[in-house]
Amino acid sequence: PPTVVHAALTALIDRWRPEAHSFHLPCGEMTVTLEDWAMITVMPIEGH
Repeated sequence: PPTVVHAALTALIDRWRPEAHSFHLPCGEMTVTLEDWAMITVMPIEGH
Protein backbone atom coordinates (compact mmCIF):
# COMPACT_ATOMS: atom_id res chain seq x y z
CA PRO A 1 0.00 0.00 0.00
CA PRO A 2 1.12 3.59 -0.60
CA THR A 3 2.73 5.56 2.23
CA VAL A 4 0.36 8.03 3.90
CA VAL A 5 1.73 11.54 4.38
CA HIS A 6 -0.24 12.77 7.37
CA ALA A 7 0.61 16.47 6.86
CA ALA A 8 -0.70 16.34 3.28
CA LEU A 9 -3.83 14.50 4.36
CA THR A 10 -4.50 17.06 7.10
CA ALA A 11 -4.04 19.91 4.60
CA LEU A 12 -6.57 18.31 2.24
CA ILE A 13 -9.08 17.74 5.05
CA ASP A 14 -8.85 21.43 5.97
CA ARG A 15 -9.71 22.38 2.37
CA TRP A 16 -12.63 19.92 1.89
CA ARG A 17 -16.00 21.59 1.22
CA PRO A 18 -18.81 19.05 1.84
CA GLU A 19 -21.48 21.21 0.21
CA ALA A 20 -19.61 21.01 -3.11
CA HIS A 21 -18.00 17.56 -2.60
CA SER A 22 -14.64 18.99 -3.63
CA PHE A 23 -11.39 20.49 -2.37
CA HIS A 24 -10.91 24.25 -2.61
CA LEU A 25 -7.22 24.94 -3.27
CA PRO A 26 -5.35 28.21 -3.96
CA CYS A 27 -5.09 27.20 -7.64
CA GLY A 28 -8.79 26.29 -7.96
CA GLU A 29 -11.32 23.58 -7.18
CA MET A 30 -10.40 19.87 -7.30
CA THR A 31 -12.70 16.86 -7.33
CA VAL A 32 -11.42 13.31 -6.81
CA THR A 33 -12.95 10.75 -9.18
CA LEU A 34 -13.27 7.00 -8.67
CA GLU A 35 -10.47 6.51 -11.19
CA ASP A 36 -8.24 8.91 -9.21
CA TRP A 37 -8.95 6.96 -6.02
CA ALA A 38 -8.12 3.66 -7.75
CA MET A 39 -4.77 5.04 -8.90
CA ILE A 40 -3.95 6.48 -5.47
CA THR A 41 -4.88 3.36 -3.49
CA VAL A 42 -3.86 0.79 -6.14
CA MET A 43 -7.29 -0.84 -5.77
CA PRO A 44 -9.20 -2.21 -8.76
CA ILE A 45 -12.47 -0.46 -9.63
CA GLU A 46 -13.80 -3.36 -11.67
CA GLY A 47 -14.56 -6.96 -10.79
CA HIS A 48 -14.82 -8.56 -7.38
